[in-house]
Amino acid sequence: METIQNGYKKISIGLIAVLLGLYIMKYTDLLSFIDNTLLSYWIIPGIWCVVIVLYYTRMPRTHTLGKLKFRGTVYAWAFNCGALFIGVNLLAGFIQEFGKSPYSHSLKAIGMNMLVVGSALVGRECIRSYLVNVFYKKKQVYFWLIIGVMTVTHMNGFQNTDLKDIESLTIFLAQQVGPEVFENILATYLVLYGGPLASIIYLGMIEGFEWLSPILPNLDWLAKCLIGISIPLISSAFISNSYMKLAKYTKSYGDQGESLWNWLPTATICILWIWFTVGVFPIYPSVVATGSMIPMIDPGDVILVDKITTVEEIDQLAVGDVIQFKREDILISHRVIDIVEEEGQRRYRTKGDNNSSEDSELVKMEDVKGTIIHVIPKIGWPTLIFKSDNPDILDEVEF
Repeated sequence: METIQNGYKKISIGLIAVLLGLYIMKYTDLLSFIDNTLLSYWIIPGIWCVVIVLYYTRMPRTHTLGKLKFRGTVYAWAFNCGALFIGVNLLAGFIQEFGKSPYSHSLKAIGMNMLVVGSALVGRECIRSYLVNVFYKKKQVYFWLIIGVMTVTHMNGFQNTDLKDIESLTIFLAQQVGPEVFENILATYLVLYGGPLASIIYLGMIEGFEWLSPILPNLDWLAKCLIGISIPLISSAFISNSYMKLAKYTKSYGDQGESLWNWLPTATICILWIWFTVGVFPIYPSVVATGSMIPMIDPGDVILVDKITTVEEIDQLAVGDVIQFKREDILISHRVIDIVEEEGQRRYRTKGDNNSSEDSELVKMEDVKGTIIHVIPKIGWPTLIFKSDNPDILDEVEF
């Protein structure tokens, strides 16, 4: 028995190595000496096809948690979850907008995309199924480690991502990392109960819609974050709880489903915090990087800014207000020391409390973002780590 278990572990390690190897081939420049078309359309799909053949012909069978008699039900759930995800995206598209698909729909292009995307999808889900059903009876940490491995090896990482401040990092986590994690949580539960075909049905519907539809929802990152996290989370909790009731598993397995429902308020709070951080609500936070407003605001303090969105709110600004305004790509928070008329337009003369002279340029009405209503000391220091990589941001702020 121990020999068999060791064999399973060795195969599992080999499969993880395959995932990492394919990730390196696809997302790094280590194989740049190979023609990209050859690599992307032939070598990588060929490796996936080998993995699929080995999974179904040579690898020892693993026993899934899911019972064979319930497979059809799990497949139906997977289909419904895929339909729900697509439906919610379409609804969001009607609310926001649709755009033309960036993918070619010629027969040749469809065939090549089916080969590339389809082989990768089936191959990954075969590996996921094998890993999950080898380790699911052990500590739960293995279950989440598998989700982590599948997530990391399916993302393009931080390449071509400009993480210059806390806002760009938040957007990256919300738009890319969060939805990827929760998609993998759902896919992992599906292979746990229904084998690889269950997750292939769910992910295949989504991939097929994206690659074959001539028009696609053109959503902003906030909508992508909300849909990409909430729908897979709700679907995962539903499937886990429903399957436990269907199969009448013991309480220890039922706890997994209950814990997923406990994630729902946490995910909601996270989404609301993301929206707050990037300024969706009337009040938003901003980190101050300079000392131009000492002693009111120190470097590393977080200010809460009350948005100004109407002409009436602009008209209420008075001398002495501390405003945040935009100059080129920089947000500056200084005090209004005078209001003047220039070319028939209202302008604001500003000055940092700690500066020796007033700002050289007047602030236009349209550049005013809001008024500072509260200061939270020091909690923005981690953000300055990101800003320190771009000293020009600090140099351009006047003192």
